[in-house]
Amino acid sequence: MNYDKCPNCGKSLNGFLSADLLLQSKVDFINKHLNENKEAYCTKCSSPLLSKIADTFRKQKSDIESRLQQIIHYIPVMTSPSPTKWDYEVIGMVTAQTTSGTGFATELSRSFNDFFGSGSNATNQKIARATNLCKADLRVQCIRQGGNAIISTDIDFNEIGAGSTNMLMVCMAGTAIRVTDMTNFSIKSRDTIIEIIELTEKLEAIAEIVK
Repeated sequence: MNYDKCPNCGKSLNGFLSADLLLQSKVDFINKHLNENKEAYCTKCSSPLLSKIADTFRKQKSDIESRLQQIIHYIPVMTSPSPTKWDYEVIGMVTAQTTSGTGFATELSRSFNDFFGSGSNATNQKIARATNLCKADLRVQCIRQGGNAIISTDIDFNEIGAGSTNMLMVCMAGTAIRVTDMTNFSIKSRDTIIEIIELTEKLEAIAEIVK
């Protein structure tokens, strides 16, 4: 629908000092958290409304972040290019990298284990932590872009340097998608993914006001 003025505040949408209407997703966000039912908001009248919402969320910020850390793993990260019976829209590529030092103790442990033909727990733990960090990063990027799953994921492991300066690099890349029909997900997974999206929206609102 075309407007000459903002339906909420009456600000002109034409001319040099005019305002712009918000995207529908932002309109829905404001209506939801302020219990409103307005058709649209402009950049002028929405600013104090978003600030009000962000102030409420800011008090809950630590709880929001803690809850996200607990449930972010419910966002699927898989290597398959096209899951069976999934209807989805492709959003785009997401990538993540993490680098950490292996340290002298880890290198010494791995050297002994290599010699005796066993694995190095210290190295394996570092790889596992780095992999989990990359997965979490991919999931956050996916949600922020409007997705709810990641497919065609690839992971690479590399070492940089030598000896005590050795660094472990883990790189991951995948395709963020938005599954449009989530009936193939379990009820718990569907509900948790919706919660993740809502929590991320709250953090985004706080970040925008801080800017």
